[in-house]
Amino acid sequence: MGSRHAPGAPASRRHAGQRPAVLIWLALCAACLTLAGCGWTPLYADRETGPADAELQAIKVDPIPERIGQRLALALRESLNPNGAATPQRYRLSILLITARVDLGIQQTGLGSRGKLDANANITLRDIRTGAALLSTSSHVSESFDILANNYASIVAEDDARTRAVEELRRDIVTRLTLFLQRRAAAAGPRIGTP
Repeated sequence: MGSRHAPGAPASRRHAGQRPAVLIWLALCAACLTLAGCGWTPLYADRETGPADAELQAIKVDPIPERIGQRLALALRESLNPNGAATPQRYRLSILLITARVDLGIQQTGLGSRGKLDANANITLRDIRTGAALLSTSSHVSESFDILANNYASIVAEDDARTRAVEELRRDIVTRLTLFLQRRAAAAGPRIGTP
């Protein structure tokens, strides 16, 4: 009642409260257009298009030993080529995965109360045709878990830690490969003044 404007009130007074919202909306639109124009792309977003996508799909992931390695290899294959597109393979990705489990917080009985899983991945990307190493890098993750009195619960907790480690390694490796291939594509791009 008291907050309502009279029917004959000027339009400028009736819409005065909407101006800040409109200005904020216009500022957000301008920011989005500016970011889109500068070539900015979110690093961890789901990729649909991009200069490195075709190159990522062309990577063959070599098998990785042990159960955690099999999980990582499968996760990488699904991330690098999510649609399963038939792409000629130009690169080979080899990963040496080393894991270590350590008990922390040892009790007087000699049993651990907390465990830690360390996973180190030595990553090599090679050109399939020449065999030349294009990228050599490494990634490390560390996950902790509870060691419980119930043996089954402890096994489940450790398996969850392995699942988290695989996901962290997958994200880091895909990010490293994406950045490398984007830089490589930019360096090999058309140069000004060349026919």
